[in-house]
Amino acid sequence: MVAFPAMKTAVYRALLAALAWLPLPVLRGLGSLLGTLPVGGRRARVRANLEQAFPELDDGDRRALAARNRRAMMITAMECAPLWHRSADWLASRWRSVEGREALEAAADGRGTLLLGGHLGQWEAGILYGTTHWPITYLYKPPGDPALDRALTAYRSRFGGEFVATGSAAMRSALRRLRQGGAVGLLFDQLPRGGEFVEAPFFGRPAPTMTLAWRLARRTGCRVVIGHVLRVEGGWQPRFEELREFASIDDPAEAATCLNEALERQVRRAPEQYLWRYRRFDPVSRPKRRAPVA
Repeated sequence: MVAFPAMKTAVYRALLAALAWLPLPVLRGLGSLLGTLPVGGRRARVRANLEQAFPELDDGDRRALAARNRRAMMITAMECAPLWHRSADWLASRWRSVEGREALEAAADGRGTLLLGGHLGQWEAGILYGTTHWPITYLYKPPGDPALDRALTAYRSRFGGEFVATGSAAMRSALRRLRQGGAVGLLFDQLPRGGEFVEAPFFGRPAPTMTLAWRLARRTGCRVVIGHVLRVEGGWQPRFEELREFASIDDPAEAATCLNEALERQVRRAPEQYLWRYRRFDPVSRPKRRAPVA
């Protein structure tokens, strides 16, 4: 039984390696087709999340959005094949015009940059964009399978970057990097194990939101930039927005609201590309409330 997860990971890696050399339009077409099949779980969760986030839509429109989301998530999975195996030059040729480039230019002043995002668009491409542009430390929530954790870290770090599992060591590494004027990346829309959080509105509904980003910004005075990489024709488009006043916010709930509002603005532009499978609104899934400390 112990060997089964490792075998499953090995099969998945072999499959990705084989698919990596297909043209990107072919991979996307294959992902879209697979996304129409009546398989896979968490459909009820997606529907429930969409009902909470988009109460203004009628049932037919929400079903159509859910169907587009299934196809988009399958495409996201298929795109991992070339992202994790093709060269840096191949990847660079598929970046489309950067939106919010001024936020990146401002971040080059040596003050330290906290690059935040959610599970929107192609976050694996976003991770690689970061590693090819900055000396960066990524904080991440490790999967339960150690073999999968090692594989993911190897794929994500192949162009550079430091990857630190969330916990006290992650906090120390992030503070050190930011105080040295470097960059730290973090997906903030899932809670780390044992992490501190507050509830803040997301699409008008209370959602548990981690306070780690706020604590890092308060302690270092770093720049805070929201960044996502969206799927577009022929490649991916990086989009950035600086949250100029974030580090000066005194209240963790206000800071969490600021982050959720910024993420919501981007999700509304491409709602089918967001990971609606996560229990963001489900009160049953909320861990016991933990008081944040700045």
